Amino acid sequence: MKKALSLVVFMIFSIMLASVKNRVNANVCSEGLGICYQCDERCKARHGPTGQGMCDRYNLCTCNYICGPVPPPPSPPTKYCSGGAGLCDIRCGNPCCNQSCAQKYPGGVGFCDSLAHTLLCKCQYPC
Repeated sequence: MKKALSLVVFMIFSIMLASVKNRVNANVCSEGLGICYQCDERCKARHGPTGQGMCDRYNLCTCNYICGPVPPPPSPPTKYCSGGAGLCDIRCGNPCCNQSCAQKYPGGVGFCDSLAHTLLCKCQYPC
């Protein structure tokens, strides 16, 4: 009876251990990245910090990572261009200049700037 009980406890423990191990392994994915040049860096760039690149004996890179959606690549930094919206209204100043720039350029922002004795409305906008 003791041997049978010990065997049952051992079997239950083994099944529990196997199910936990399979659950952990089910969340790890692999992807081949070709030649092993900067393997780990490319893996992390593609799949985030959970990625781990490893080279095999054939000099091929395999990327192991936690499964999930691939994050989109970062968007390039926005480039800003400059333009003008004429003279600044002395009474209204920056608020009117800002409004003129927003109307003239999509996403534009304006400010008054003096050039010699003239107050110009300068705009910056994404281009």
